[in-house]
Amino acid sequence: MRLGIFHPAFEAVGGAELLVAAQAQHFRAQGAGPEIVTLGFDEVRWSERLAGIPVRTVLKRHWSDPLFGLGRLAKLRRRGLRAAEALKPYDLVIAHNFPASAMLGAAPIRGRKVWQCNEPPRSIHMRNANPALTARLAATLGAGPEEATRAFSLALAGHDQGMRRNTSLRARHTYDLEVTRGLDLIYAISEFSRDNARRIYGRCRDEVIYPIVRFPEGGRNRSGLERSVRRVLVHSRLEVLKNIDTVLRGFQQFQAASPVPCELHVVGTGPFRARLEALAADLCPAGSIRFHGYLPDEELLRVYEACDVFALLTLDEPFGMVYPEAAAKGLLLVGPDHGGPLEILDGGRLGWAVDAFSPEALAGALHEVWSLDDAEVDRRRAVADRACRSRYGVDTVGPQLMALLQEA
Repeated sequence: MRLGIFHPAFEAVGGAELLVAAQAQHFRAQGAGPEIVTLGFDEVRWSERLAGIPVRTVLKRHWSDPLFGLGRLAKLRRRGLRAAEALKPYDLVIAHNFPASAMLGAAPIRGRKVWQCNEPPRSIHMRNANPALTARLAATLGAGPEEATRAFSLALAGHDQGMRRNTSLRARHTYDLEVTRGLDLIYAISEFSRDNARRIYGRCRDEVIYPIVRFPEGGRNRSGLERSVRRVLVHSRLEVLKNIDTVLRGFQQFQAASPVPCELHVVGTGPFRARLEALAADLCPAGSIRFHGYLPDEELLRVYEACDVFALLTLDEPFGMVYPEAAAKGLLLVGPDHGGPLEILDGGRLGWAVDAFSPEALAGALHEVWSLDDAEVDRRRAVADRACRSRYGVDTVGPQLMALLQEA
C-alpha cells in the first residue's frame, strides 16, 4: 500500500506539524512506508525531524493562477488541482488540517481519502468550531476583559456580514461543505473536535484517536513543592486564542494574596507578545512575570524544572500537546474547563479544570496547589504522569493508527 500524508505546510515548528511528524514516523516504523505531501517545506527546520520520510512539495503559486481568478477560493482550487496530481499515486491519503482536507475531498483520485480532523476551519465555521467563545460572547456581548472575546466579537461581526452577501467567505464556506462530502472517512483527535465536526459536516467517526505524545524517560526528580518561591509556567504560542492575558490577571490576584514571592514564566513567541508584556508591566512588580521567548531544549528543560505548576487556559483548543508533556516533567496542571485540555485533565481528575474566562478561578486553583502537603502533591504528579503516558503514548495510539489503516 502506498500511503500519503497531506499537510498544508512544514515551515514553522508547531504542534500540528509535530503531530504529523510523529504519526508519519510511527507508520514508517511499522513498515507502512509513508510519504509526505505538502505545499511548503523548510528543509532547515524539518529535514532532521522527518529524516528518512520522503517529502513531495506542491507549488503554492504558479504564474498562470491569476488567469483563473484572484480570490482565495480560486487560489484554493488551483492549488488543489496541483495537489491532486501529487496525490494520484497513493492508495490511501490522510489529510491533516484545512485546507488540505478540502483539497483532498475535491481531488479526483482513486485512493481512499481520510481526514484526521484536528479541528474544522475555525475562521469559516466560526460558531460551530468555537463553541466556548460563542457562549462567552452571548453572555458578555463582547464586553469581557479578555482579549479573545473582544477579538472574536469583531471577527464574528465581519464573518456574519460576509455570510449575508455573495462574498469570498460565503463561497469558501459552501465549498468546504461540498468537497468534504468527497472524503471517505473523517476521524478526530479529541471528542471536542469530533463533536464540532459533527455539527458542521454531519458525520465523524465515533472513536477518536488521540495524538502520539513523545514522553521523556523518567521525569522530574525533585519531590514536593518549592515553598519559598511559587513558580508557575506558561508554554505556548503567544496569540490571542491562547488566552494568556487571563492567566496574567489570575497570576496577579494569586501573587497579591501570597505570603511568599511568586514568579510566572512565559515561554514562547507570537504576535501577542508585546501586548502581553505591556499588560504584565501594568499588573505585577517588575521581574515577577518573565518572558523567555523561544528556548532551545536544554534551557527549556531548566525552566520546566524550576517551576511547579503549568497553567494555560487556551480557548476551544482541540487537544493541547503541552499538557501531557508538562505532566511528564512533573508539573501540576491547570487548564480550561472545556475542549481537548479538559479531556486530558480527565474532567479535573488529573489537574485543575477552571473557568477559562475567570482570573479568580485560576488564582483559586493556584492557592489550592500550594495548600497541599508534599505527599499529596507527589501522588497527584504520579497519577497524572501515569495516566497521560498510558493514554497518549505510542504503545497505545500506535495500534489504533494501524487499525485505522485497515479500516480505511
